Amino acid sequence: MDRVHLLPGNATPLERAVSESVDRLPELVPGVDELRGFKFAPVLPGILPWLVVEYGLGVISQYLPDLASVIEYGLRWQRVKGTPQGVAESLTWVHYAFATFYEAPVRRTRWHLYELELDRLRDSEDDLATIEAVVRLSGPARSEFYRAWNGYNVREHEWSYTRWGHGIWGDNSGVFLHAGGVKWSFGRTFDAGFHELTEAELTALGAWVEPVEDGSISWGPFPWSTPGLQWVSDAAASRAQIIATALLAKNCWIGVYREDGSPIGFRKARVYRPVIALFGGYYQAAGQGWIAADAPGANIYVEALMDFGEGESETVHSWSVSLGGAPVGAHPPGIMWLAGAGISGGSIVGGFNIAPALLGKTSRERFRAILKIV
Repeated sequence: MDRVHLLPGNATPLERAVSESVDRLPELVPGVDELRGFKFAPVLPGILPWLVVEYGLGVISQYLPDLASVIEYGLRWQRVKGTPQGVAESLTWVHYAFATFYEAPVRRTRWHLYELELDRLRDSEDDLATIEAVVRLSGPARSEFYRAWNGYNVREHEWSYTRWGHGIWGDNSGVFLHAGGVKWSFGRTFDAGFHELTEAELTALGAWVEPVEDGSISWGPFPWSTPGLQWVSDAAASRAQIIATALLAKNCWIGVYREDGSPIGFRKARVYRPVIALFGGYYQAAGQGWIAADAPGANIYVEALMDFGEGESETVHSWSVSLGGAPVGAHPPGIMWLAGAGISGGSIVGGFNIAPALLGKTSRERFRAILKIV
C-alpha cells in the first residue's frame, strides 16, 4: 500500500514528503484487516479468557463446561437477561427448565416476588443452590426469586381469592434451606392402585368372613351392631361391610422401607375411610376419583403424606399399609411420624415396590391405595 498525504495542491515537495513519512497506514492496515471479524471466526483457545472478561461473562463461567460454551451461551443470555426468557436460558446450563413463571399479583404487598414451577423433581438437593444462583443472576432487577416447586404446591390463603381448603393461612408450602434463600416445595405421589385383600391378610387382622355366593349372610363372629347391617341383605355387600367395619376400627400407618426391607419409618395415615367411585372426586387413586361413602363398603381409601425432612437422606424402595399397630415407647399424643421400627403389633397389608426415591428436606411424599374387599 502506497503512502499518501492530505495536503493541498500548493504544498511544497518538502511538506508532502513530511506528510507521507508520518502516514502509518501501510504498516497498520494489514493488522486491521486481520482483526476484522476474528471474534466471529473459529477463535484460538488462547484468547477465550480475554473475550470472557471483555463480555463480562466471568460470573457464569462456573456453570458451563468450557470457555467456548461461556461465549456461545453467554452472549445469547445477555440479550434476554432480566426477562423470563433469560431465566429459561440460564436453567438450561444446569439441565433444568420451568413450566410456569408465576408472578405475585399486583394487589399483594410483596408484588415483586416471583416463583417457578420446575419441569421435574430435583435430582439432588445439591442442585438447588446452583438453580438459585443462576436464576437470581438472570431475573429482573426489580423482582426477587422467592420460591420454586414441583409436585406439591399449596398457595397462601387470600380472602375472596382462594377456596377454603386450597390454601394455607398467610404462607405457602415449602422450606428454606438457608436464611434469605429460596423456598423449595417438592412432592411425589406413589399410587398403588387397587390392592385386593387376601384371606391371609384378613385372617391376621381378625376380619376374615367366609364368602357367600348369594342369599343372606349367616350368623358369625362379627358385630351385628354394624351401622346399616340388616339381618337379611345382599350377602356380598353385607360381608364387605362387616370386614370394612372391622378394619376401620384399627389404626392405619404407612411404612416405608429400604432396599433390604428394613423400615425407614412409619407415617400415620391422614385419610383412612370407605369410599365410592365418582368422576372427579376429591380423592384420586387407581386412575379415578373417589368420595367418602356413607357406610363401610368394598373399597377403603388409604393416604399418607410425609412431611418435609422426614426420613432425610434415606432411599425408599418399597412401602406398605400397616393396620392395628401402636407406637413403641412413649410419644407425644397425636404423633404422626415414627422413625425406624417405630410401631409394634398389627399386620402388614400389601407390599408395593417403587423406583428408588431419595427423601430430603424439601420434598413431601404421598402414598395412596385402594384396599378392596373381594
